[in-house]
Amino acid sequence: MGSGMGIPIRKFICASNQNHVLTDFIKTGHYDLRERKLTRTFSPAIDILKASNLERHLHLMADKDGELMTKLYSQLEEQRHFQIEKMLGECLAAIRSTYNTSGYILDPHTAVAKAVADRMQDKTCPVIVSSTAHYSKFAPAVMQALKIKEINHTSSSQLYLLSSYNALPPPHEALLERTKRQEKMEYHVCAADVNVLKSHVEKLIQNQFI
Repeated sequence: MGSGMGIPIRKFICASNQNHVLTDFIKTGHYDLRERKLTRTFSPAIDILKASNLERHLHLMADKDGELMTKLYSQLEEQRHFQIEKMLGECLAAIRSTYNTSGYILDPHTAVAKAVADRMQDKTCPVIVSSTAHYSKFAPAVMQALKIKEINHTSSSQLYLLSSYNALPPPHEALLERTKRQEKMEYHVCAADVNVLKSHVEKLIQNQFI
């Protein structure tokens, strides 16, 4: 709303308490009230599950798409949750377009920031997007964005496949090597005893790092 009135607000910060439904929604794009109970705290004004102003915010973010809002909030009433598919699509589209134009692969978090920055950019001043993670952590999502079909591979093979694209930033060699070794590790089931577990952990550390 501030940007709509021309107020030069740099950013908004969503603070939450134990009732963090909005924080979860901002992180995931999934507004989910199922099996979520209201917790009474000393801050009753933010002890909410169904945020009254969220619909207005989403309406603006979706370019005032009233039909989309009706669909989402009807689903919220009937099924107690909804997913922002359109915005998820924008995330993948940002990853794909950035790679095609620059050879740089965005992680999904940074892609969301870029999608919003592109929408809000009025070319009156530069916009800096601070990347928050490496795309290696999100190989399946990145492969989906780049329309790579071999998604069902192991995590190490996914990383090696992405590395073959010679994209920026390059994958960390240590991560590739570590992931490759981890998939060859043997797994042991130990007794439910703290001392036994401690012994297994110590042996694992010695074998891996000493």
